[in-house]
Amino acid sequence: MKASDKGLGYKISDLFSHWETILILIFITVNIVNINLSPYYLNWDNLMNSMINFMDKGLMAYGIMMVLILGEIDISVASIIALSGCVAGWAGEQGAPLALCILIALGVGILCGAFNGLLMVKFPELNSTIVTLGSQILFRGLAYMLLEDLSLKAYAKQLSALAWNKVLGLPAILFTFILLTMLFYLVIHRSRFGRYLYAIGSNKTASYFSGIRTSRVIFTAFVISGLCAAFSGLFLAAKLASVRASIAQGYEMEVIAMAILGGASPSGGRGRVGGVVFGVLTIGLIRYGTGLVNVSSDTLKIIIGGLLIVVCAIPNLKQVLADAKEVRRGRRRLVIRKGGN
Repeated sequence: MKASDKGLGYKISDLFSHWETILILIFITVNIVNINLSPYYLNWDNLMNSMINFMDKGLMAYGIMMVLILGEIDISVASIIALSGCVAGWAGEQGAPLALCILIALGVGILCGAFNGLLMVKFPELNSTIVTLGSQILFRGLAYMLLEDLSLKAYAKQLSALAWNKVLGLPAILFTFILLTMLFYLVIHRSRFGRYLYAIGSNKTASYFSGIRTSRVIFTAFVISGLCAAFSGLFLAAKLASVRASIAQGYEMEVIAMAILGGASPSGGRGRVGGVVFGVLTIGLIRYGTGLVNVSSDTLKIIIGGLLIVVCAIPNLKQVLADAKEVRRGRRRLVIRKGGN
């Protein structure tokens, strides 16, 4: 093998070992493609309006990220949005003031997250996919029992400022996302709780025997995930100007995709807030750019799904390159040995 080839192999291997570098390249590529798809892509007003359309999913991404770092998953978040919104909307129809309705919505999110967390703690042998699949069906069913096919508007219209007002020249939802990013950066990367998340995700048994209260951390992470979902639901209700049992259908898969694209590993122990920010923006801007040229929602799902598969495969290329290098070394030693004979 030539020295230049060897150096190139090392460089490629190093590239694949830094997920943030790959993610930035994907982000740049998405923007280049979008710029060529439509001359209106870089319009500031269009960009800011696009944030209103997808950033409600971004508000959920950090809760999902925490759960993924633990090596678990929560696919009930979209149903939590529906149930919390329906309960708050029903309370509003009964004459409850807006502040109380908001507290009710957030409280329902906390209770739903606590329900998931309690099942995970009390029955550790259960898989989180099965647990949250069951609770997803349960929460959505409760929402339909409460409202059936009704659509409530009084409560949601009072929240309209969350969707359409601006703070410091930015949409309120984008400004909120920035604040949440800073908060979760401190929690995940600068606190003891964050260190516990990574430790449990890397080795739950070792973490338990090292003195970490694993059950408490897991329970708290699911509660935070439920709270983030309910909080996101406030902005979604404001954007739709109504609440009904069918809202947020399919949201969970896109939010999980954002977190995984951002580097949060379903196997646990990995993920950074900065990566999730790029994951949210990348998928959101794919949706915005393809929307400008009227790409169908089904085609968009194919694009996002394909991107996610590629993303999951890329980290394994490092091992593929290492294996290929070992094979070349083995062949070289064999050739030298035969030449010596």
